Amino acid sequence: MSARKMIPFLLLNIVVSAVVVLAILYLWDNREGGSETAASIPTTITPAFLQNTAVPQLDIAPTNTPEPDDGPLIHTVQAGDTLGNISQLYDVPVEAIVAENGLPNENIISVGQQLIIPIGGTSTPEPVATAVPEEAVLPTPIATQPVGVGEAVVEITAVIGPGQLSDEAVLLTNTGESPIALQNWTLLDADGHEYRFGQVTLFAGSDLRINTTSGISSPTALFWALNEAVWTSGEAVTLQDSTGTVRATFTVP
Repeated sequence: MSARKMIPFLLLNIVVSAVVVLAILYLWDNREGGSETAASIPTTITPAFLQNTAVPQLDIAPTNTPEPDDGPLIHTVQAGDTLGNISQLYDVPVEAIVAENGLPNENIISVGQQLIIPIGGTSTPEPVATAVPEEAVLPTPIATQPVGVGEAVVEITAVIGPGQLSDEAVLLTNTGESPIALQNWTLLDADGHEYRFGQVTLFAGSDLRINTTSGISSPTALFWALNEAVWTSGEAVTLQDSTGTVRATFTVP
C-alpha cells in the first residue's frame, strides 16, 4: 500500500481511539459521581433474620374464681384435753370456745367431741346491751345466799340392766347443793374391775350414767368400752374419790 493511502487510515484510527477514550472517561466520571451520590444517601438494611416476627397475643379476660372456703377450724378432743389447754393451743379465750359450741359447762368435754375454734372471734353476734332504768331495791331482813355454797353429795342411785352389756349402766346423782369435779374418781366392783373418771363435773341435782359398753361420751353419759357385762345381782358397787376415800356404795338388786 502506498504512503498516501495509509495516512487517512491512520487518521481514522486516531479519531476512533480518541472517541473511545473520551467515552471511557465520560462513563468513569459518571460512575464516580453516582457512587458519591449513592454514598450520600444513608440507607439501613435490616437483615431478614432480625425482622420483628412476634405474633400479637390475644388479650384473655381474667376470670373471677372464688377462693375455696376451708370452713371453720375444728379441734377433736383427745384424752387429757381440757378447754384450758385447747385455749392456750389456739390462743383463743375459753369463753369464746364455750360460746361458739354452746357448751353448758366449760369443765365437761368428751374424747372424740369436735369443737369449733373461733379464730378471730365467735360467729354468734353478741346481744346489744340496752339501758335498763334502775329500780329502787328495798332491803330485806334475810341475806341472799350465794349459789353453790352447799355441800356436794354424790350417790349411786341405781344399776341398770345388770348382766346385759348393751343396757348395763351405773347411775350417779348429785343430791347436794354444789357441783363437784369427778376427775380421777373410781368406780369399783368386787372382781377388780375399775372405771376411772376423766375431767367430768357432776352438777347439783343432775345425774350421770356410766355405761359398760362402748359409745361416744357426753356431759350426762360416759362409756366404759368393755366387751362383757360387769355387774351381777348382789354385788357391791363402790365409788371412791381421787384420794381413795369411799364416797358411796350400792348393792346390785
